[in-house]
Amino acid sequence: MTYEEVLDWLYRQLPMFQRTGPVRYRIDLQKTHDLCAALGHPEQGLQVIHIAGTNGKGSVSHAVAAALTARGLKTGLYTSPHLEDPRERIRMDGKMIDEVDFIRFVEVNRPVWDELVPSFFELMFCMALDHFNRSGTDVVVLETGMGGRLDSTNIFPQPLVTAITSIGLDHQQFLGDDLRSIAEEKAGILKEGVPCVVGVMPPEARSVVLEQSMRLGVEVHDGLPDAQATNDPRWLQLNRAVARRILSLVPGKSEGDEAVLMAGPSGWGLRGRWHWWSEDVLLDCAHNVEGLKAVGKALNDIGRPLHLVFAAVADKDVGAALKCLPDARKYHWCQADIPRAMPAQELAERAAALGCKGAVHTTVAAALKAAIQERSADELIVVLGSVFTVGEALTALEGN
Repeated sequence: MTYEEVLDWLYRQLPMFQRTGPVRYRIDLQKTHDLCAALGHPEQGLQVIHIAGTNGKGSVSHAVAAALTARGLKTGLYTSPHLEDPRERIRMDGKMIDEVDFIRFVEVNRPVWDELVPSFFELMFCMALDHFNRSGTDVVVLETGMGGRLDSTNIFPQPLVTAITSIGLDHQQFLGDDLRSIAEEKAGILKEGVPCVVGVMPPEARSVVLEQSMRLGVEVHDGLPDAQATNDPRWLQLNRAVARRILSLVPGKSEGDEAVLMAGPSGWGLRGRWHWWSEDVLLDCAHNVEGLKAVGKALNDIGRPLHLVFAAVADKDVGAALKCLPDARKYHWCQADIPRAMPAQELAERAAALGCKGAVHTTVAAALKAAIQERSADELIVVLGSVFTVGEALTALEGN
C-alpha cells in the first residue's frame, strides 16, 4: 500500500473524533492497555513527561521537546490533532515519523486492528509508542488528547513530570459542565510522588488540582516567569513559564534551555499556533472561549485592522466563540471540509445576529483567497477557528 492508500483505509475504517465528533469519542483506557499488550508492550521502558490542559498543552509540549533535543537527548514528541498530515503527531527530535515506518506499522499489525478495532487516536498513540521504543528514545513528551484521567496517554504509572497548563470550559459533554469537574479530569494524570507543574488557572480549578496532589503526595510547582519583559502575547509567556519549570525538574545540562524557550513557536517546530506565515498573514488554532480571548487580546495589542477568516464545528458553543472574536474590518465566514463543520451560511447568520457581518465562502481556501485579494496595505489577515481551519489555510498557502 502507498501512504495515501494507508491513510484512506485508516479514515474509512477507524472512528476519528476530530473529524466526525462526539459519536466517535471513546472513554476507555482498557482498549489502550489491550492494544499495548497485543503489540508487545511498546510502552515499557519509556521515560515520559505528561502534559494536559484546556489550552497551552501543545505549545508547552513542543517547547519542552525542543529544549530536551537541544540538550542532546533523543526526544520523542506525541501531540494531537494534526494540521495536514497525521505523521505530525509522532516526532523524533523534531522529525516526523517516516512514511515507510507509518505504512509498516499499519500493515504488519492489521490482525490487531481487525480484532480490537481501535479508534484513530488509539492507533496513532500506539504507533508513537512503537516508534519511540524502536528508536531508543531517551525521553518522550506526551500531550494528552481531550481530558486526562481516561485519556489513552494516561497509561504510565510513573512519569518523570506531569503538567496541567490551564483549565477552561471546553468539551463539557465529556469532561463536565463546570471548571471543578473539568479540573478533576485533567488532574487524573497526577501520579503518586511525581512532581506536577501547573499554569495559571481559576481558583476553583486550582483547588481541585491541589486537593488531588495532597492525596497523592505530589509536589506542585508553578511556572517560572521570563526573567526579562518581552513583547510576546501573555498566553505565550505563561506557556513558556510552564515549560521552563518542567525543564527545571528534568535532570541534565540546561544551559541552552533559555535560548530555545525564547525562540518561540517557530523555533519549537510548532505550526498553526501564533503562526506568522508572513508579516501580513497570521494563523492560530484558538477555538474555545479561553483561547479566543487570549488571542484577541494579543491582536488588539498589535493594533492593526483585521481581515478575519473564521470557521467553527457545530458541536462547540459557537455562540460563545463568536462573542470572543476580535473586531475586524471584514469577516470571512467559511467551513472546513469535515463532517463536524458548521455550514458557513449558518455561521454567518449567527454572527450577523451579534453584529458581525461578513462574506460567506464555501471553503477555507476561498475565504483566505478573498481576504488576500481584498486587504489593504495596513491590514492583517488572521485565520482562526479550529485545527482544521488552520490546516486547510496552510495547505492553500503552500499551494500558492
